[in-house]
Amino acid sequence: MSRLFVVIALVLGLGLTGCPRGTRKTLVPDVPQNGAAEARSRFAEAKSKFARDGRNADEFRAIAEEFPDDPIAPWAQLYAGIAAVKARQFDAAVTALTATVNADVEGLTTRAELFLGIAYNYTGEAAKALPLLRRGEKAVENDDERTELLAALAYSLSQSDQPLASLRVFDELYGRVTPTEKALIVQRTQEVVSVVAWDSLRRVFDDLDDRKGPAMAAVATRLALLADEAGRADEAQKLREAAEPARAAVGLPKAFGEIAATPGAGSNGNAGLVGAVLPLIGKQSRVAEAAAAGLGMAAGASDGKGIAAVEVRPAADADSAALAVEDLARAGAIAVVGPIDSQSVDAAGARAESLQIPMLSLSTAAEKNSGTRFVFHMVHSGEARSRALAQRALGKGVKRFAVLAAENGYGRAMTAAFKDELDKAGGTIVTTVTYKPDTKSFAGFTGKLTGDWDAVFVPAQAETLGLIAPALAATGKIPKPLGTKKVIGGRAIMLLSTAENLTAAYLIDAGRHSEGALFAPGYYPDDSDPASKAFLDRFIGAFGRAPGFLEAYAFDAVQLAAAAGTQGRAALAATLAKGELTGLTGAIRFDPAHRRADPGMIYTVTEETGGVFAIRVAR
Repeated sequence: MSRLFVVIALVLGLGLTGCPRGTRKTLVPDVPQNGAAEARSRFAEAKSKFARDGRNADEFRAIAEEFPDDPIAPWAQLYAGIAAVKARQFDAAVTALTATVNADVEGLTTRAELFLGIAYNYTGEAAKALPLLRRGEKAVENDDERTELLAALAYSLSQSDQPLASLRVFDELYGRVTPTEKALIVQRTQEVVSVVAWDSLRRVFDDLDDRKGPAMAAVATRLALLADEAGRADEAQKLREAAEPARAAVGLPKAFGEIAATPGAGSNGNAGLVGAVLPLIGKQSRVAEAAAAGLGMAAGASDGKGIAAVEVRPAADADSAALAVEDLARAGAIAVVGPIDSQSVDAAGARAESLQIPMLSLSTAAEKNSGTRFVFHMVHSGEARSRALAQRALGKGVKRFAVLAAENGYGRAMTAAFKDELDKAGGTIVTTVTYKPDTKSFAGFTGKLTGDWDAVFVPAQAETLGLIAPALAATGKIPKPLGTKKVIGGRAIMLLSTAENLTAAYLIDAGRHSEGALFAPGYYPDDSDPASKAFLDRFIGAFGRAPGFLEAYAFDAVQLAAAAGTQGRAALAATLAKGELTGLTGAIRFDPAHRRADPGMIYTVTEETGGVFAIRVAR
């Protein structure tokens, strides 16, 4: 179940800044004047800052803690809770808002219940959220808060024992949000209807007021597929005709795949239907949202330019992931994309193997997962990307290396993979320096990289690398393109990094200190790369942001399944094992363990016209 509403909170700012949309009305009573003057003064100052940016939770909490018996304490807890919701500190929000509710101040309680319900929605506690949201609705003060309430209600209802009640709320929400949220609403309504029986779904179809909203698109599509499955071709065609205008209105392809009706025919799968299993609730939800965006692009959720229909099943753990694979196989999917976490990948993979349906996992640590005849791992692991960087540098004639890595499991694993590749080809690590994972200043560490070496390998998040690259330059090790003879203030070296979660923000402070560097983040949205540009333009048009690596891998997985699945599931598995397809993330091919055998995409930092630095595909 998509955590759509975190996104909405970030985009709309919860209506808490100084310029809310719509006329403000409030149930909140005036601040009491019979307490400590210092408490009132501090509260007034904190509230003034809150009105500007919707923040200052720490100061409100401090007031409540320092003046616990003052009549102003419930007001301070209320604002601390609202600010904590905006800052995505949901546990802190629950604590503060519960204190306000318990204080039982007329008007204040209702306002606190509204945001407590919103906070519980974010923590996935729908049963607690729903009654609070219903009672708190009358405390909404502006249009932005109305949107946030609708989002929380829709999500909580979709998790309740009456999930179909969420569809009308999703329809109302759809017209209020950005293209990013609209695409996720389309995805979520499809998930809601995917497990509903024919009779219940048919009643919803008859009763829906909005015949061109996301609910109609999802309900009519699902009913048409169920009618196909039952062999009622004429009814299926009428439902298709009803679905088409709604699908067009929400950006889905006009046509969608049919499930074979004859007994046993579905075992071959339908190349026009790809399944997906994602952990859309819980700790992995943010990662799952990224994958869902890539799947949405493949399905044409934003512009109708779909490769295949994509049915998503939410799965929060290994057992539910295995059941989701079974459900998708029964629905006629040609293949399953996902899950992401290792335990779910193994459980879902075992079920996929027994059902003989290809599974293209999105495990980011494929080294820990096994591949079987029907299980393939789409994502280049950090170890695979570390080896690819070693191969690229060795291929350029570099033999002597330094390593700067964090003292944690990631740093050790990436270093080991890099060293293993060097050992195979006669490369040498001259010096290794490690640092604590929470390090923020690196000059002391880069200064310790002594000895005769030509390239330094830094396995790290791009954000951390952005601190390390300038520190390297400051200590005289200046990243430059291979072959640079002279540089002012030091010597030229080659910088190599996995650069996890690399974005254009890296260039702001570190671009000029990274010229000629080689990065292997899996995928980076290079707008000059012909293979990436069409996807990038479509994605930005739909979501208002550039895609990340998991969006690209998920998109590639659907491309692969749809392009190679025309002869059925067994043929698709055989093709995946031996074939190759060019995608956003490289020339996709798999090794005998069904992990990525191709090196993936390597990127470099270049200086372009006007002294502007850019990250480009390294040819």
